[in-house]
Amino acid sequence: MRGQKIKVAFFIGSLNRGGTETLVLDSFRRQAEAPYHTILIYRNEGDLSDAYHATGVPMFQIKPKGLKLGYITKIRQLLRQEGVTVLHAQTLLNALLGIFCTCFSHVKLVASFHGFRYSFTERLKTHVVMWFANASIFVSEYVRDWYIKHTFLTPRNRCHLVYNGIDFSKFEKEYAVPDFLTKASSDSLSGMNWVMVGNFVKGRSQSFVCEVVNALVERGVSGFRLFFIGKRVVSAPERYDGCVRYCREHGLLDRNVFFLGGRDDVPAILQHADAFIYSSEHDTFGIAVVEAMAAGLPVVVNDWEVMKEITEKGNWATLYRTGDVADCVEKMEQLLLDLEANKRNARLLAAQVKERYSIQTHIQNLNKVYEAVV
Repeated sequence: MRGQKIKVAFFIGSLNRGGTETLVLDSFRRQAEAPYHTILIYRNEGDLSDAYHATGVPMFQIKPKGLKLGYITKIRQLLRQEGVTVLHAQTLLNALLGIFCTCFSHVKLVASFHGFRYSFTERLKTHVVMWFANASIFVSEYVRDWYIKHTFLTPRNRCHLVYNGIDFSKFEKEYAVPDFLTKASSDSLSGMNWVMVGNFVKGRSQSFVCEVVNALVERGVSGFRLFFIGKRVVSAPERYDGCVRYCREHGLLDRNVFFLGGRDDVPAILQHADAFIYSSEHDTFGIAVVEAMAAGLPVVVNDWEVMKEITEKGNWATLYRTGDVADCVEKMEQLLLDLEANKRNARLLAAQVKERYSIQTHIQNLNKVYEAVV
């Protein structure tokens, strides 16, 4: 391969919107800057299909019919016809399929691990993938170390850290103030507009943030507003409904706490909000937190190990003890004492955040892994 570009086939399931699919899409949009060639192999269309096709990356839809052997054979033929040198699987299922798609061939298998696998069966499958893959990629040191600890006979020299990449160009545009923030600025309660971004799903803890807001109001903090940006999810309706019920019972609903549902103008929201708060029960990376820091917002987040990692041990954000309402309230009050100074400092730190977590850095780090296996 000396003197030639590596050719990588990204292997995913559907083109529906999700963290993994958005990451791959953002890297495709920067394909001209990538030191490797790219194609996409996928099974099903989705709500990101048009965006994927617009990137110009060659796309091949292969859907399994009947026996999986025919599906694997078609992929092996495609890899050979396209001169692919690396098959990069983005899910555990695709990585397992990738073992059969690449065995007894020159094509190398790279597997990405975006989340945890807790059950015995899933961990056994994970071990099989990590053993046969030429390289395993993890989105944080925290995730990598967890997998090394919870799988057996792990080939550590094939475990690589590649942080998720974000296309920060969307934060460099000038946006009009979102409608709800315009209304808030003209209201008698205006002053401090905080946001939390993320759907109401298992893992996030918007209920904790509601308790914090209530504690702030009880302590006499005035002009404080929190806007939840995120959908009510059918599979976990109580996550959303419980928060709404709590806020209604405590007189916070539509006064101090607002539920805005899913929105596609998050960059504009982050550009014009005053600060960002986040609470989770577990995380593997924290894209919403990184985006808020990159947008130059003061960020308050709980002190999970992965949050310490992505905030440079708390140098880029304010960490509070997980689950400790009083500690979070105290940290927020300290930040609010001189909010403008904290906003200026956050804007200065944003450049460091962008340098580490940009999609360009992600692409370069992926290429290092590809070169290592090829």
